[in-house]
Amino acid sequence: MTAIAALAIGGLLSGCSGGEERAESPKLGQCDTLLGAKNVEAAVKTTGGSDAEVGGTPQADVLADRLAREAKQWQESDLQHTRYTGCRMGAFEGDEISGTVDATVKWSALSLGMMDSPENSRTWRRANPSVYVEPEAAPGLTRLIAACAVPGAIASQPSDLPLQFDVSGASLGTELRWELLSTFARSVVEEMDCTKPPVIPSALPAAAS
Repeated sequence: MTAIAALAIGGLLSGCSGGEERAESPKLGQCDTLLGAKNVEAAVKTTGGSDAEVGGTPQADVLADRLAREAKQWQESDLQHTRYTGCRMGAFEGDEISGTVDATVKWSALSLGMMDSPENSRTWRRANPSVYVEPEAAPGLTRLIAACAVPGAIASQPSDLPLQFDVSGASLGTELRWELLSTFARSVVEEMDCTKPPVIPSALPAAAS
Protein backbone atom coordinates (compact mmCIF):
# COMPACT_ATOMS: atom_id res chain seq x y z
CA MET A 1 0.00 0.00 0.00
CA THR A 2 1.13 3.56 -0.55
CA ALA A 3 2.40 5.60 2.36
CA ILE A 4 -0.01 7.82 4.28
CA ALA A 5 0.04 11.49 3.31
CA ALA A 6 -1.18 14.37 5.44
CA LEU A 7 -3.71 16.72 3.87
CA ALA A 8 -5.44 19.81 5.21
CA ILE A 9 -9.21 19.49 5.23
CA GLY A 10 -9.41 23.14 4.27
CA GLY A 11 -7.85 22.01 0.98
CA LEU A 12 -10.02 18.91 0.73
CA LEU A 13 -13.32 20.73 0.62
CA SER A 14 -14.12 23.37 -1.95
CA GLY A 15 -15.86 26.32 -0.37
CA CYS A 16 -13.91 26.05 2.92
CA SER A 17 -11.35 28.62 4.00
CA GLY A 18 -12.53 31.41 1.75
CA GLY A 19 -13.48 29.23 -1.22
CA GLU A 20 -10.15 27.50 -1.69
CA GLU A 21 -10.22 24.76 -4.28
CA ARG A 22 -9.72 21.15 -3.29
CA ALA A 23 -6.05 20.17 -3.06
CA GLU A 24 -4.74 18.09 -5.94
CA SER A 25 -3.80 14.79 -4.30
CA PRO A 26 -3.47 11.53 -6.23
CA LYS A 27 -4.57 9.59 -3.16
CA LEU A 28 -7.61 11.77 -2.56
CA GLY A 29 -8.41 11.59 -6.26
CA GLN A 30 -8.34 7.79 -6.11
CA CYS A 31 -10.70 7.90 -3.10
CA ASP A 32 -12.99 10.11 -5.18
CA THR A 33 -12.90 7.60 -8.04
CA LEU A 34 -13.63 4.61 -5.81
CA LEU A 35 -16.19 6.16 -3.47
CA GLY A 36 -17.59 9.14 -5.39
CA ALA A 37 -16.28 12.70 -5.05
CA LYS A 38 -19.44 14.07 -3.39
CA ASN A 39 -19.53 11.14 -0.98
CA VAL A 40 -15.89 11.66 -0.01
CA GLU A 41 -16.49 15.38 0.49
CA ALA A 42 -19.49 14.64 2.73
CA ALA A 43 -17.53 12.03 4.68
CA VAL A 44 -14.58 14.33 5.32
CA LYS A 45 -16.89 17.13 6.38
CA THR A 46 -18.81 14.83 8.73
CA THR A 47 -15.71 13.45 10.46
CA GLY A 48 -14.60 17.01 11.35
CA GLY A 49 -11.13 18.04 12.38
CA SER A 50 -8.66 20.42 10.79
CA ASP A 51 -6.33 17.92 9.12
CA ALA A 52 -6.78 14.53 7.46
CA GLU A 53 -4.58 11.63 6.47
CA VAL A 54 -5.37 9.56 3.39
CA GLY A 55 -3.98 6.09 2.77
CA GLY A 56 -4.58 2.93 0.79
CA THR A 57 -6.40 3.77 -2.43
CA PRO A 58 -5.11 1.54 -5.21
CA GLN A 59 -7.15 1.94 -8.36
CA ALA A 60 -10.25 -0.23 -8.85
CA ASP A 61 -8.60 -2.24 -11.63
CA VAL A 62 -5.70 -3.11 -9.30
CA LEU A 63 -8.11 -4.30 -6.62
CA ALA A 64 -10.05 -6.32 -9.20
CA ASP A 65 -6.88 -7.97 -10.51
CA ARG A 66 -5.75 -8.98 -7.01
CA LEU A 67 -9.18 -10.35 -6.15
CA ALA A 68 -9.44 -12.32 -9.41
CA ARG A 69 -6.04 -13.93 -8.92
CA GLU A 70 -7.00 -14.96 -5.39
CA ALA A 71 -10.33 -16.45 -6.53
CA LYS A 72 -8.66 -18.57 -9.22
CA GLN A 73 -6.39 -20.10 -6.58
CA TRP A 74 -9.16 -20.66 -4.02
CA GLN A 75 -10.18 -24.09 -2.76
CA GLU A 76 -13.12 -24.82 -0.48
CA SER A 77 -10.75 -25.58 2.41
CA ASP A 78 -9.25 -22.06 2.24
CA LEU A 79 -10.85 -19.96 4.99
CA GLN A 80 -8.40 -17.03 5.15
CA HIS A 81 -8.76 -14.23 2.63
CA THR A 82 -6.72 -11.07 2.12
CA ARG A 83 -8.44 -7.79 2.98
CA TYR A 84 -7.59 -4.91 0.62
CA THR A 85 -7.96 -1.26 1.64
CA GLY A 86 -9.54 0.86 -1.07
CA CYS A 87 -9.55 4.13 0.88
CA ARG A 88 -8.63 5.08 4.44
CA MET A 89 -9.20 8.61 5.73
CA GLY A 90 -8.46 9.87 9.23
CA ALA A 91 -9.45 13.35 10.43
CA PHE A 92 -7.47 15.08 13.19
CA GLU A 93 -7.97 18.08 15.45
CA GLY A 94 -4.45 18.90 16.60
CA ASP A 95 -2.96 15.63 17.81
CA GLU A 96 -6.36 14.06 18.51
CA ILE A 97 -8.15 11.92 15.96
CA SER A 98 -11.73 13.12 15.41
CA GLY A 99 -12.98 10.46 13.00
CA THR A 100 -12.02 7.78 10.50
CA VAL A 101 -13.43 6.27 7.33
CA ASP A 102 -12.30 2.91 5.95
CA ALA A 103 -13.41 1.17 2.75
CA THR A 104 -12.16 -2.40 2.28
CA VAL A 105 -12.87 -5.40 0.07
CA LYS A 106 -12.09 -9.11 0.39
CA TRP A 107 -13.50 -12.49 -0.51
CA SER A 108 -15.98 -13.33 2.23
CA ALA A 109 -15.91 -16.27 4.63
CA LEU A 110 -19.72 -16.09 4.45
CA SER A 111 -21.53 -17.91 1.66
CA LEU A 112 -24.78 -16.86 0.01
CA GLY A 113 -26.36 -20.01 1.40
CA MET A 114 -25.79 -18.72 4.93
CA MET A 115 -27.97 -15.65 4.36
CA ASP A 116 -31.26 -17.53 4.84
CA SER A 117 -30.30 -18.91 8.26
CA PRO A 118 -32.43 -17.55 11.15
CA GLU A 119 -29.39 -15.88 12.70
CA ASN A 120 -28.25 -14.07 9.56
CA SER A 121 -31.71 -13.21 8.24
CA ARG A 122 -32.27 -10.95 11.24
CA THR A 123 -29.45 -8.60 10.24
CA TRP A 124 -28.94 -9.09 6.49
CA ARG A 125 -31.20 -7.57 3.83
CA ARG A 126 -31.64 -9.21 0.43
CA ALA A 127 -31.21 -6.68 -2.38
CA ASN A 128 -31.49 -9.26 -5.19
CA PRO A 129 -30.49 -12.93 -5.68
CA SER A 130 -26.77 -12.09 -5.77
CA VAL A 131 -26.46 -9.16 -3.31
CA TYR A 132 -27.07 -8.92 0.45
CA VAL A 133 -26.52 -5.94 2.73
CA GLU A 134 -25.94 -5.71 6.49
CA PRO A 135 -26.61 -2.03 7.36
CA GLU A 136 -25.19 -2.29 10.89
CA ALA A 137 -22.74 -5.18 10.81
CA ALA A 138 -21.16 -3.56 13.89
CA PRO A 139 -21.39 -0.04 15.33
CA GLY A 140 -20.42 2.31 12.50
CA LEU A 141 -19.96 -0.51 9.95
CA THR A 142 -22.03 -1.33 6.85
CA ARG A 143 -21.30 -4.50 4.85
CA LEU A 144 -22.30 -5.86 1.45
CA ILE A 145 -21.67 -9.26 -0.11
CA ALA A 146 -22.12 -9.96 -3.81
CA ALA A 147 -21.73 -13.07 -5.93
CA CYS A 148 -19.13 -12.78 -8.67
CA ALA A 149 -18.22 -15.83 -10.75
CA VAL A 150 -14.58 -15.43 -11.74
CA PRO A 151 -13.59 -17.30 -14.93
CA GLY A 152 -11.02 -19.96 -14.06
CA ALA A 153 -12.24 -20.43 -10.46
CA ILE A 154 -13.84 -23.65 -9.21
CA ALA A 155 -17.58 -24.12 -9.79
CA SER A 156 -18.63 -23.44 -6.17
CA GLN A 157 -16.82 -20.10 -6.00
CA PRO A 158 -19.70 -17.69 -6.84
CA SER A 159 -21.95 -18.79 -3.98
CA ASP A 160 -19.33 -20.00 -1.50
CA LEU A 161 -16.83 -17.20 -2.05
CA PRO A 162 -18.73 -13.93 -2.64
CA LEU A 163 -17.13 -10.51 -2.58
CA GLN A 164 -17.38 -8.63 0.72
CA PHE A 165 -17.28 -4.82 0.84
CA ASP A 166 -17.06 -2.96 4.16
CA VAL A 167 -17.29 0.75 4.94
CA SER A 168 -16.75 1.89 8.51
CA GLY A 169 -17.10 5.36 10.00
CA ALA A 170 -18.89 5.93 13.29
CA SER A 171 -19.66 9.59 12.55
CA LEU A 172 -21.11 9.01 9.07
CA GLY A 173 -24.56 7.60 9.71
CA THR A 174 -26.05 4.62 7.89
CA GLU A 175 -27.19 6.49 4.76
CA LEU A 176 -23.81 8.10 4.04
CA ARG A 177 -22.00 4.85 4.76
CA TRP A 178 -24.33 3.19 2.24
CA GLU A 179 -23.61 5.83 -0.41
CA LEU A 180 -19.87 5.24 0.04
CA LEU A 181 -20.27 1.46 0.15
CA SER A 182 -22.53 1.07 -2.89
CA THR A 183 -20.33 3.36 -5.01
CA PHE A 184 -17.21 1.50 -3.87
CA ALA A 185 -18.76 -1.87 -4.70
CA ARG A 186 -19.86 -0.71 -8.16
CA SER A 187 -16.41 0.74 -8.87
CA VAL A 188 -14.69 -2.57 -8.16
CA VAL A 189 -17.35 -4.83 -9.72
CA GLU A 190 -17.17 -2.84 -12.97
CA GLU A 191 -13.50 -3.82 -13.20
CA MET A 192 -14.12 -7.48 -12.30
CA ASP A 193 -14.58 -9.99 -15.10
CA CYS A 194 -17.63 -11.53 -13.42
CA THR A 195 -19.45 -14.04 -15.64
CA LYS A 196 -22.70 -12.45 -14.46
CA PRO A 197 -21.94 -9.10 -12.77
CA PRO A 198 -23.94 -8.50 -9.58
CA VAL A 199 -26.31 -5.55 -9.63
CA ILE A 200 -25.43 -3.16 -6.78
CA PRO A 201 -28.59 -1.20 -5.89
CA SER A 202 -28.47 2.57 -5.51
CA ALA A 203 -30.87 2.55 -2.55
CA LEU A 204 -30.32 0.75 0.73
CA PRO A 205 -32.52 -2.38 0.66
CA ALA A 206 -35.51 -2.20 2.98
CA ALA A 207 -35.73 -4.45 6.00
CA ALA A 208 -37.86 -7.56 5.56
CA SER A 209 -41.34 -7.16 7.02
